[in-house]
Amino acid sequence: MKKFLKLGCGGLIGVIVLIIVIGALFGDDSKKTTNVEKEAVEATATKSNEGKKEESTTEEAKKASIGEELTIGKAVFKVNSMEETNKITAGNGMFKYTPDSEGAVFLIVNVTVKNNGTEMIQTDSSFFKLKATSGATYSPSSIIVADGKFFTFEGINPGLALTGNVVFEVPASLTGLDLQVQTGFWGTETGIINLN
Repeated sequence: MKKFLKLGCGGLIGVIVLIIVIGALFGDDSKKTTNVEKEAVEATATKSNEGKKEESTTEEAKKASIGEELTIGKAVFKVNSMEETNKITAGNGMFKYTPDSEGAVFLIVNVTVKNNGTEMIQTDSSFFKLKATSGATYSPSSIIVADGKFFTFEGINPGLALTGNVVFEVPASLTGLDLQVQTGFWGTETGIINLN
């Protein structure tokens, strides 16, 4: 009986796999494409390429510098200042964060985010990325408890602004940096703030 169960279960799995393979080989539902359909596809591709060109033009326009406001969707971003440090204190000096890597420093970017929409928006340090001219991208470091105001998943009501810090662990004396900002978790609307 045990031999039958071993062969029966294995045989059942084998039959299912065989049915799937046969279905894939003989189940070709493709149809012949007519010239009219080809022209429609080519026209759609041309229109989408034109849309991409327009999109890239608007993306290029979404740039700012330190102290300038950058509107992305219904949010306005402004970098107020930035500083390099070797440690971040927490708990009134009882705890200290230091960079994990040798030769690294913390780059603290002070940002104001304003909600110009009609509903509350969420913001978090993960909405920011640091991009170097070398092509390297730096994600923010997590600072859970600190004496200063750091962005953690926060809501901003309409017409209000929130100012906080975003911390990045970067090589010492790194230059040529841009801060990429976005309006949501998926990053569908982004902009660049030049930090030089």
